[in-house]
Amino acid sequence: MKTISSITLILSLQTLLFMISISSSNAKTFFPNDITQITFTCSRTPYPNQCVASLIIYPGSDKLTVYGLAGVLLNNAIRVKANTAIAKIHQLQKAGVGPKQGLASCASKYNAILVTHIPQANAAFEKGDFKGAELGAIAAANEASSCETVFPGHLTEENTNSRAVAADAAAVVKTLHRG
Repeated sequence: MKTISSITLILSLQTLLFMISISSSNAKTFFPNDITQITFTCSRTPYPNQCVASLIIYPGSDKLTVYGLAGVLLNNAIRVKANTAIAKIHQLQKAGVGPKQGLASCASKYNAILVTHIPQANAAFEKGDFKGAELGAIAAANEASSCETVFPGHLTEENTNSRAVAADAAAVVKTLHRG
């Protein structure tokens, strides 16, 4: 009887030590290597489905912390959506669709996202200035919204997607500077 109690005690202690070693070796919350961290992080954004879709396409994103996911959204996802919008603008310009002024205005707005807002947001993010990074993402979202206002209908999908991913990036970055 003593032997069974001793074995049970030893196994319980080993299990406890294993659980302590997992929690102490990870400064972040432990998530298995799947999209649990992505899903949890994106659940706190304005467009959770868009957020998940924007993150799962990046190899290794399932292993990133919230900080890493914010970086992917800021540097990669917003850039991809802005470049998609610019490609569509060039396509519409070649086809002669819509007023030239509206297309030129939208091209200028997406250029500002790529040349100004993304680099500023990333620079702030890398310095640990999460509020500055959040503001850069918000500025990118506002540019996409503004394009839809000045040139409605022709770029709605691109504007919506760009605004959503930028707003999601801002929301994820905001979680970093809140606490």
